[in-house]
Amino acid sequence: IPDFHMRQCLFGEHLLAYASSMARTVAIVESEKTALIAALFIPDFVWLATGGMHGCFNSEAMQVLRGRDVILFPDLKATEEWRRRLPILESVCKRATCSDLLEKIATNEQRSQGLDIADFLLMEDTPQMILARMIERNPVLQTFIDTFGLELVDVERTE
Repeated sequence: IPDFHMRQCLFGEHLLAYASSMARTVAIVESEKTALIAALFIPDFVWLATGGMHGCFNSEAMQVLRGRDVILFPDLKATEEWRRRLPILESVCKRATCSDLLEKIATNEQRSQGLDIADFLLMEDTPQMILARMIERNPVLQTFIDTFGLELVDVERTE
């Protein structure tokens, strides 16, 4: 296409318009898969992805984050690279930080695999996963659930 200029955007960027206010913190990860998984486990943030370690992590794409609080969650082995890019965000964001949480908790094997926050979140069994294993061990449990119309309740969200 003549005079075509592709402009990459952050995966999930459209969610910024739906964030209830500028007070909602934006979390940025590398992969789209990670943004989706993290959004399910940690819905307090607006999760966006750059599309890879380098992806669209540039000053043009980051302009949509103007005035926001942003936390970077790089994959293991990418933390230093993303720290070097913080000035791009600091020039437009209200506050920008780079989390080193994964670096602090990872084993050497996990570091060598370059795991991301989604990998760590998925290591934790969800209540649905635990219930499925219980039913697998004792199929009568499913009959009990069906007979009495029981449903799984997230205790933390009902309090």
